[in-house]
Amino acid sequence: MQKPEVKLVITPVVSALRTPPDHTNEDAMKCERCGAEMYRMHAVWRCPACRFKTDCCGW
Repeated sequence: MQKPEVKLVITPVVSALRTPPDHTNEDAMKCERCGAEMYRMHAVWRCPACRFKTDCCGW
């Protein structure tokens, strides 16, 4: 007896966030290495340009 063929249904990923969040100056921080604007992810600041990161303690 043959098993029926498995058919995968792949749905596109859709963000629940329809518009970008408001940018506030309190969350703005410049990268120490390249000067690009970093973003905060929990307690870690990350640079989208050079990938430098620092946490709340400066590491």
